[in-house]
Amino acid sequence: MLEIILIVVSVALIIVCLLQSGKTDGIVNALSGQNSNLFANQKERGADLVLTRITIVLGIAFFVLAILIRMKA
Repeated sequence: MLEIILIVVSVALIIVCLLQSGKTDGIVNALSGQNSNLFANQKERGADLVLTRITIVLGIAFFVLAILIRMKA
């Protein structure tokens, strides 16, 4: 039963990670020497904030389930 839940959490984690917006533009500007606000404090809002929180919860659930499965075996 835990294995099935782990598979569902894993697939959901992959999907949520793919839905998040990329942040590579700031890194490219920083490496190329262009003016960038890479280290500026930018707060996530709206859908980005929700996706980030879901990713954190799914990541924690993934590790907890993996540990529980390993302890059971």
